[in-house]
Amino acid sequence: MTKQTLANHIAQMPIYDTHEHLITPAEYVASAPDIIAALFGLNAYIQHDLISAGCSYTTLAAFLDPANPDIAARWHLIAPYWADCQHTGYAEAVRLSASILYSIDTLSAAALVAAQPRQQAYTQPGQYQYLLEQVANLATIQIDAFTWEAPAGAGDSRVYQYDINVCNMVNGSIDFVELATDVGFAITNLADYARAIQHVITYNAPQACAIKTQHAYNRTLAWQLPDEAAVVSVFEKKMRGAHLGELEACRIGDWALDQVARHAATLKLPIKIHTGHFAGNRTMPIDWVRPGQLSALIKQHPDTTFVLMHIGYPYQHELLSMAKHYANVYVDLCWAWSINPRASSEFVRQWIHSVPINKLFGFGGDAFLPTQTVGFAAQTRQWLTRTLSAEVAEGYLSEAEAIQIAQQLLHDNQHRLFGQG
Repeated sequence: MTKQTLANHIAQMPIYDTHEHLITPAEYVASAPDIIAALFGLNAYIQHDLISAGCSYTTLAAFLDPANPDIAARWHLIAPYWADCQHTGYAEAVRLSASILYSIDTLSAAALVAAQPRQQAYTQPGQYQYLLEQVANLATIQIDAFTWEAPAGAGDSRVYQYDINVCNMVNGSIDFVELATDVGFAITNLADYARAIQHVITYNAPQACAIKTQHAYNRTLAWQLPDEAAVVSVFEKKMRGAHLGELEACRIGDWALDQVARHAATLKLPIKIHTGHFAGNRTMPIDWVRPGQLSALIKQHPDTTFVLMHIGYPYQHELLSMAKHYANVYVDLCWAWSINPRASSEFVRQWIHSVPINKLFGFGGDAFLPTQTVGFAAQTRQWLTRTLSAEVAEGYLSEAEAIQIAQQLLHDNQHRLFGQG
């Protein structure tokens, strides 16, 4: 075998994608994103690097404004900031999408204007599926739509799977009136809330691939099982419409996560938890996001499978230790390749030599638009090829072993845990 064999295998194999936020095919067609939106719009992560480079929010909004048909003028607004961040992981994914989908070698006003007709073609019915299933070559796609259930028009359930999002329960911001409407019975005490949580999980479980929470954006990941009397007190305060303090919100959130974890174990649904770096700018309490703070939760629920996402960057070494120690901990490289591809590459190499290989998932684009997922998938293939080729070149792996690991990270590990695809 040759190194090119490894590269070809990674380039051609279908990927089991464990994490996206993709809008539905109907929403994609209806919104008809222009070339700038296709590459930079709808919460694209490159926006955050542009802001970090000095671009103002006003300038960014003008750049993304779909009401302005002057694509060249819009590009010139952010070109200086693009020059400063074009080599980041986020920007690399943009450049790959531009190259693969529009044959753009260097982003410029002229190149974007010329690509607009091709992007219009990509917004026609059926192109959403073509971009994801054929161009990106994704076999299965798991989506967090920030809801408990799959949205209407979600697509072929054999390909497009959905998480049950319980973030508002875990961060303590759940609206009991809305929850009562959804579950069909009144919520007047903590026992009612427990029954409502069970209803949400069990009712949606047959159509779900996992349970998901990204509560680290609203509170610390630190978890402890609270005293029931203390939770009752917080529940009653919330029912009165009073504002909950940070510790109170954590207390009822920790209780809710304990309830969720019990049902997840019974139903064999993994729980995905955001760990590490925040998307966006201006706020990231760095002490909130450390994945090691979940150890008490994981110990409390040994029969529940936890998938800790984004390698906990920049605390990835904690996940190496946790996954090595706890049989019920898996780790997902979703989004990590674009946050910091070199750190992710080193993480994979350290994982190979310290943690069983079946517990690592290789890809999730974490994107809202299929045009962006194309770039993230290509980025993962390229960096995984570099990573495993280095292991082969330094004599740690044979070519055959590297190919087997690639197969596991991009498809087989996910299939083993989640099934389907």
